[in-house]
Amino acid sequence: MGQIRSKFKNYIGTKDFYKKAFAIIIPVVIQQMILSIAGFVDNFMINGFSVNAYAGVSTANRFMYIVNFFWIGLTAAISIFISQYYGAKDKKNLTATMQLGMILAVIVGVISTFVIVFVGPLLIKSFLPLDDPDQLAAVEYGINYIKVIGYGAIFFILPFMISVFFRSTGRPRVPLIAGIIGIGVNISLNYILIFGHFGFPELGATGAAVATVVSKIVELLVLVVIALFYSKDKYAKEIFKKPLITGRLVSMYFKKGIPIIANEVLWAFGMVLFAKYITSGVYEWVTAYGYSQTATDIFFVYYSGMGTASGILIGQALGESDFEKAKDYLKKLRGIMIFTNIGVIILIAALSPAILLFLTPVNELYWLAYKIILINLIFIIIYGYNAVSYYALRAGGDTVRSFLVDQLPTYLVGLPTVMILSKYRHELNINILAIFLASKASDIFKLILSISFIKKGVWLKNLTIDELETA
Repeated sequence: MGQIRSKFKNYIGTKDFYKKAFAIIIPVVIQQMILSIAGFVDNFMINGFSVNAYAGVSTANRFMYIVNFFWIGLTAAISIFISQYYGAKDKKNLTATMQLGMILAVIVGVISTFVIVFVGPLLIKSFLPLDDPDQLAAVEYGINYIKVIGYGAIFFILPFMISVFFRSTGRPRVPLIAGIIGIGVNISLNYILIFGHFGFPELGATGAAVATVVSKIVELLVLVVIALFYSKDKYAKEIFKKPLITGRLVSMYFKKGIPIIANEVLWAFGMVLFAKYITSGVYEWVTAYGYSQTATDIFFVYYSGMGTASGILIGQALGESDFEKAKDYLKKLRGIMIFTNIGVIILIAALSPAILLFLTPVNELYWLAYKIILINLIFIIIYGYNAVSYYALRAGGDTVRSFLVDQLPTYLVGLPTVMILSKYRHELNINILAIFLASKASDIFKLILSISFIKKGVWLKNLTIDELETA
């Protein structure tokens, strides 16, 4: 009994730890929560304008989901070095990393415009069958929406990158402020442009896209103004003084960053494939699955906050070469995740029925969506545990193993299972619920791998020293 109590205490942090952890977690979670709510409001307004518009925009956002995760991977790779250089108090290399991040953001933003505008419409057509007028209308709405988003791609990735700078250097409230302002603009313009209020034309899905792009421009302006004129550290002004990027830094970035970028893109692509085969092209299943995801995304942002906090806190400890602190942080962060999961489960189970009512009346689609949500809840603790482990591996630059944790179970277990079940669903007499439940097998295999890789301890590495010695 004493040993159990002692192990339990390892997962309980001090007041100072919780103060430090929640100073990062809470602003990130709030920002992500507001973003999610804004996305929900977007969907609600578009659904109110037209069900076909909702189907088209939802399908367009599946492709944008992949692109977004490419951007996230790009910025996440930068955050590894910023966190560690910040922990090591290496201002020169910290500034150089920010310079590299901004250059990459501009280049990738321009490339993304071409990819979204030309590839996006093709993928929308592949997801929605074109055999009735409703689906044809949905495709048209989706294409109009995604083209506008594509032209504004650079205004999405630049706020991503600058927000990472602020969070990784201990100022998560700044992206929160900018995000809130941007979301306020987005919701206001949605109301005006989707439905054509205050003398503006009724633009529908196109209006939603315009509102989103304008809100991102506003968010970017707020971040830049705060960085240039209201930041004591003056990192933003240092970025523009003289080039500090070295060949070694670029080499380090791509060595550690490529697995992260590949992982984020493959993970997002895997989730899109999961959605494709779980719903099996059945229009009712596609709609119910979309409703379930919209209702739960509002709550799943918590895991984004926890993951971000884990990466930053552990990365800073590793930058200090305090490996015992890093291991202790991991245990405490796992403790937070496990204990708070109970509250998340209760909230989702209790509130998602009311949220679904904003999207659909109580009918077969409503109950099907809610059953999908309940299946998700069964595996949510495993999901949270895996998330913290993944970010710990990544914080120490063990990007190959973090890649394997995410991708092997997805592409060798989960996807083959749902593809087979989807193909033979009629012969097996199964519906979306059985296929969705089977997809969760990948989470169990991720748990086994993450536990094994964390125990190896390869992630306990100060990149600011080790990479210099091996360069």
